[in-house]
Amino acid sequence: MKSKILRFVQVLPILCLTCFAQIVNAERQVTPESFGPLILKPEDQLGLSFPGAPELNTNIQIRRDGYASMPLVGEVFAAGKTPREFEEHLYELYESQLVTNEVMVTVLETHFTYYLEGQINSPGMIQSFRQLSLLEAIIAAGGIDKTTGKLNSIVVLRRDGDKYQRWEMDLKAVLDGKKENAFILEPYDIVSVPQRIW
Repeated sequence: MKSKILRFVQVLPILCLTCFAQIVNAERQVTPESFGPLILKPEDQLGLSFPGAPELNTNIQIRRDGYASMPLVGEVFAAGKTPREFEEHLYELYESQLVTNEVMVTVLETHFTYYLEGQINSPGMIQSFRQLSLLEAIIAAGGIDKTTGKLNSIVVLRRDGDKYQRWEMDLKAVLDGKKENAFILEPYDIVSVPQRIW
């Protein structure tokens, strides 16, 4: 019994070091690039900090048209830029307005909005802090009604100006392992699950 305890005590530090090394390696592998660039979009909440003029510090929201109301310079288009790109754009705009034109942009809140209708257990609008695939969005909305939902012809509609782009997706093939590529939704996409025809 003593020999077993002694052996365990000798092995324990090795196990701890191994676990620690695995944790460190895992942390090294997770970088900002692992999540892709953060792109500003409508409804994002931003914090603006002016080191040279702190009285201008404020929080703003990007409107649905992609613009945001900025102190002193007025309406500025923000959607589609990374926070760093937006900062650089603001440097140029504030160059003639402030002695120190440095502006820091912080993303306070971001979310992705999707709409799901048809044979979904919880149809309606869902919001996520990150971009979702079609399968993830359906799961987030409670999944497809297994009795009436049709898996192999799910429709995704995406507004493009005054028109809609349309895709018909076969989730059954994905769940069966016959398709590997995930269909990534864009904000405000509409997912429609048709009813099965018996």
